Amino acid sequence: MALPKSGISASAAVALKLAAVLLILVSLVSYIVSLLLGPMLFYYTSDGLKVAARGIMELPLSVFMAIPVTVPIYTNMGTFFGVIWLVYALCFFAASRSRNGFLKSVKNLLTSPLLTVKVNYLLIMPLIAMALLNASLLIQQFQETQGVQTGALTFPPQTSPYIILVNLTFAPINEEIAFRITSIGIPLGLFLLYHYRGDSKISGIKNKIKLVARAMLCPESAKAALGYKNVTSQGVLRGISWGEWLLILVTSAVFGLAHFLLGGGWQFGKVSTAFLAGLVFGIMFVAYGAYASILLHWFFDYYFTILNMAETTYGGIARSFSTLVEVTNVVGGELVLFIILIIGALRLADYLSRRAVGLPSKE
Repeated sequence: MALPKSGISASAAVALKLAAVLLILVSLVSYIVSLLLGPMLFYYTSDGLKVAARGIMELPLSVFMAIPVTVPIYTNMGTFFGVIWLVYALCFFAASRSRNGFLKSVKNLLTSPLLTVKVNYLLIMPLIAMALLNASLLIQQFQETQGVQTGALTFPPQTSPYIILVNLTFAPINEEIAFRITSIGIPLGLFLLYHYRGDSKISGIKNKIKLVARAMLCPESAKAALGYKNVTSQGVLRGISWGEWLLILVTSAVFGLAHFLLGGGWQFGKVSTAFLAGLVFGIMFVAYGAYASILLHWFFDYYFTILNMAETTYGGIARSFSTLVEVTNVVGGELVLFIILIIGALRLADYLSRRAVGLPSKE
């Protein structure tokens, strides 16, 4: 968190950063526990094993936001869940290596800004996730006071919790393919192909395919490789082009509407919170890559589902841990939102004061 020197003391800034670091570490531990609890619940409980043995004949996917694609597969839910779980593990590994790596970023915590896209993704993911969760809850609460209901995701009666788990484990990957990887990544890749059509780096069909694939998995890397403006060197506002912002806004709007129009228990109030989530997912996708938006989506679908199932299944320490996680995310999210508002207010005041005396604004 980069705090304006004119608006807060150095000791207060360090205290806030230490509090943020504590929240991050507690959150990361809970992420690891949640990730490991998935296989424990699915493969080491009788109900989980019953569901794991069920066969799957086809996989419903979506691309370009709303185009359905059915992929024939011949496996069982146990194998399917294991493959999805492995994808998340690989995403965490990729996140740990981003922006100079997790360990190096931890060493630089006290001397470098925290809430910037130049730091390792695992360090900022908990703060973004908590802030987004609490912002969504505040919007939901306000809407409900105005009579606009959000609803809740529902499944047919008697649906096994493990069937629900499989669905919610797959949802982040499927929806990121539909709304970010294909709907933002492919158009960006095609734009880069056109914009740099004379560049020798993308000569030949093989290199062109590699560029589009790279844009689908890590737009930032694809742009940086060709020298196009990017988030790492220019920040979010300048490093994301107007075309990318348009794609992010359109996909976020459709993402919000899809939650309401496709049913599943969601009501109209879900449109706004899903739009906000889609907006943040899109920015993280462009700034970091597909692993970042997938993991942030994972936080809302898999993370809390697993902790609730563990609480029901194991009770005792699992219930205490789930309560700790809930308190951490709510209190931590409120703290992060408050700090963001303070930073924004201080920067706005600094900008207005510099304009008033004729000084140039800070970069």
